[in-house]
Amino acid sequence: MTRATRTRSLLAVLVLTAACGQSESKAAGDSSSAAAAMNADSATDARTPGERDARVVRADLDRIKGPVDASTWVLVVSDFQCPYCAQWEKETAAQVDKEFVATGQVRLAFVHFPLQQHANSLPAAEASMCAGAQGQFWSMHDRIFATQEQWSAKSPVEPFFESLAQGVGMDVALYTQCMADDIMLPMIKADYERATASGAQSTPTFLIGNMTFPGAQKIEVFRMAIAQAKAGGVQ
Repeated sequence: MTRATRTRSLLAVLVLTAACGQSESKAAGDSSSAAAAMNADSATDARTPGERDARVVRADLDRIKGPVDASTWVLVVSDFQCPYCAQWEKETAAQVDKEFVATGQVRLAFVHFPLQQHANSLPAAEASMCAGAQGQFWSMHDRIFATQEQWSAKSPVEPFFESLAQGVGMDVALYTQCMADDIMLPMIKADYERATASGAQSTPTFLIGNMTFPGAQKIEVFRMAIAQAKAGGVQ
């Protein structure tokens, strides 16, 4: 299977996931998990949707934004402790949201790729997804990146993330239970493995249509890639 084919497969999975989960009023057992499908060959995700924890299902859907009927996807493969990822979030992410997500042209999903050399990237990923279980993925995402320099060297780092959770108005008891349960770890692992199979080797990497763009890309790259994906009918 070529890299382009793997990328299209990953994107197609997310399209299916979004269609299944476009309404949060649906029961958790009626929604497919994006990350589980992205890692369909993994035994850790062999369970049926009805057997998945409702927190995982909601977090999985919460890290996707944009209109359900958008034909083009942007996958942001990222590591919360990566300085280049934080750079992209600061310099370009808002422009992508404004030009393409808010205007209904794309759906955007955050895909976890915690690097081994970043000791706190995995707990940061868990923190974001436990926030997503309460519908607060993007609020937590923004605060984690904005405070990257404050928590990168902390040990343990979990109390800092708990303070961020409290700051965005989450139910802290539910958040801390989610973290203690490690319920999000299989999804994060699935993200990493499927993104690797789809061509990601570093962070950040952006998958748009069948194209792969490593590095903290500027808005011009997104304009070109999204236009090309739409013109070619590649989702």
